[in-house]
Amino acid sequence: MYENFDLTMSVPVLSVTFLAVTCFLSVTVPILAIYLFRRKLHSSFQGLLFGIADGLTLEYMLCNILWMLLLLIPLFRTQPLAYIIVGLILGCLIFEGGRYYMISLLQKYHVPFSGLFLFATGVSGINSILRVTVTSFESFVIAITINDTGLEVLAREAGENAAAMLESIQPMLTCQPYVYLINGLDVFVNLLFHISATILVYAIFTKRLPNYFLPIMIGLRFLFELPGYLYTYGIITNVYLAEAITVLITAATAYFAYRTATIEMPDELATLAPLQKQAFPDFNANIRKNSIRDNANILSHKNIDEE
Repeated sequence: MYENFDLTMSVPVLSVTFLAVTCFLSVTVPILAIYLFRRKLHSSFQGLLFGIADGLTLEYMLCNILWMLLLLIPLFRTQPLAYIIVGLILGCLIFEGGRYYMISLLQKYHVPFSGLFLFATGVSGINSILRVTVTSFESFVIAITINDTGLEVLAREAGENAAAMLESIQPMLTCQPYVYLINGLDVFVNLLFHISATILVYAIFTKRLPNYFLPIMIGLRFLFELPGYLYTYGIITNVYLAEAITVLITAATAYFAYRTATIEMPDELATLAPLQKQAFPDFNANIRKNSIRDNANILSHKNIDEE
C-alpha cells in the first residue's frame, strides 16, 4: 500500500526550527507593535479593540463563511482559479468596506489619528494569530511527532489510513526549510500593509483622497492577497515568486500611504510627535543664583552701614 514510501525520512531540523521561529514571530510582533505604538505615539486602546473586532468578525469569520458558501456552487469545486478570483473579489469588498466602516466609527467616537496604528495592528495581529500561529504550531507539533515517533510506527498505527496520512505529510518532509520562515517574515509584511491601507482609507473617509480611491484600495487588497492563494492552490509553484509579488504590492501601498500622509495630512502627522518631556529643574543653578543674590544683598547692606 505504501511500500514505495521511505519510512526512514524525518522532518529536517531546520524546518522544525523555522516553524518555531514563525510561531514566535506571529505572536510577538503584534505585541511589540502594540507596545511601541502605545509608548511612542500614545495610541488609544479603542483603536486596538476596533481592529480586533474587525479582524475577528469581518476578516476571519464572515470571509470563511463566504468561502464555504462559494463551494456550494459546482463550478468553484472544479475550477480553483475561478474560486480564488471570485472569492477574493467578494472578500476584498468586505475587507476594505469593513475598514472604511470601522474608521467611520473611530471618528464618531473621537479616537485620535494615532489610534489608527493600533487599529491596523489589531487587524494584522488577528490575521497573524489565527492564520500563521495556528497552522505553524500544528505543523510544529506534527514535525516533532514524526521525528520522535518515526514514520513506520505512525503508519502502522494509522492502519488503513496510512497511505492518506503519509501523502498529507510528504510536503513537510521534502519542501525547503526556508518556506516555513517566509510565513514568519509575512507577519511584518502583513502589518505594514494594514497600516498603509488604514492610512489610505482614512484619507478617503476624510476627503483627502477622492471617493474613487476606495475601489483602488479594494484592488490593492486583491493584488496583496492573490499570490498567497495562488500558491496555496498550486497555481503558482514558486513560493519565492509569490512572496516577491506580495512584498512589491506592500511596498507600493506603503509608499502611496507615506506620500498621501505627508502631503494631505500634515496636521494629523503633527499629533504623532512625541510629547516633550519637561526638563528637570537645575537645582545647582538655582543655588548659584541665590548665592549670588545673597552676596549682593550682603555687600549692599555693608556699604550702607559703612556710610
